[in-house]
Amino acid sequence: MLAFLFGCEKDNNSGSIADVKLQVTFDNSSVNKSSVSRTELTSETPDNYYVALKSVKLLGAEGTEDVYLFNNEKLSDSPVFNFTDEATVHSLLQDAGIPEGDYHTIELEVYYLQMNIGISTARNGIERRNFRIYMSDDAQTEQGLHQPGDMTQINEAGQEIGWLLGEGQEPNMDPVTPRTSAYTYNGDGTSWYDFAGKSGENFGPFGGLDFWASVSQPVYSVKAEFDLSAKEGATIILDLNVSGCWKFEDKDNDGAFGFGDLDPDNPTSWHMELPTISVSVE
Repeated sequence: MLAFLFGCEKDNNSGSIADVKLQVTFDNSSVNKSSVSRTELTSETPDNYYVALKSVKLLGAEGTEDVYLFNNEKLSDSPVFNFTDEATVHSLLQDAGIPEGDYHTIELEVYYLQMNIGISTARNGIERRNFRIYMSDDAQTEQGLHQPGDMTQINEAGQEIGWLLGEGQEPNMDPVTPRTSAYTYNGDGTSWYDFAGKSGENFGPFGGLDFWASVSQPVYSVKAEFDLSAKEGATIILDLNVSGCWKFEDKDNDGAFGFGDLDPDNPTSWHMELPTISVSVE
C-alpha cells in the first residue's frame, strides 16, 4: 500500500501564500490489465474521485503560528471535494486569510475517500458503482455509523445505501444495511467478520492491521512538506495521483471486480492504493 505522503526538501520558507489548491491526476485508461495470470492484479483508475476533509492546516516553523484553512468540529461536517477530470481544481482556503510567515508543511485530516469503478454483477453485467472508504472513525468521535476501513456504496443522489464486502454480496455485489447485518455472519449482529485479523466490530475490510496501527486515529491525518522559498503571493498546489489505484485479482477474467472474484476458500487479493501527494509552489 502506498503511503499518502510526498514532499520537498525544506528551505527558507518565509513568504506569503495567496491560495492553496487541490487537484487529482487520473490515468488515461480506465483499466490496465498486464496479464491474465491469477497472480497478477488488474489495475483500474476511477472515473471520478471524492475527498472529504475535516480540516486543513499549515504548519509553521518556530516563530510562525500554525494556521487552519478550515477545521470542522465534526467529521460529518467535512466539506467534500469532487473531481471528474484533471481540469477540476478546488481552493482549500474557505475564505481564510493566511498571515505571512515561515510555513513548511500542510496537514490534512481525511474523513473518507470515494471513487467510481466498474463492478461485475450477475444481473446487469458490469455496472459503474460509487465506493466510499472511511479513513476516520465517526463511531468514536460522534456516535456515527462508520468504523475505520468501512466500505460503503453511494447512489447517484449521493446517498449512502449500504456496506460492501461482507455478508449477502452474491451475486450482484449489492450493498447491505445496517452495518451489523453486513459485517456479521448470517447478519446475526453478533458473530463479526474477521477481516485479515481485524474484527468487523471495530474495522471495515479496507487496510491491514499494520496500516491502522501506524496511522492517526480516530481521525486519520497526513502531512506533506513544501518549499515556499520566500515567494510572495504563492499558490500551493496539492496533486493527488489516483492512477491505477484500485487493484484486484480478476479471477473470472471479465475485467471488473465482482462476486466472481470473491472466493472464500482462496482469498482474493484486492486493495485501494492511497493517492500519492505531490506539492508544487507557483
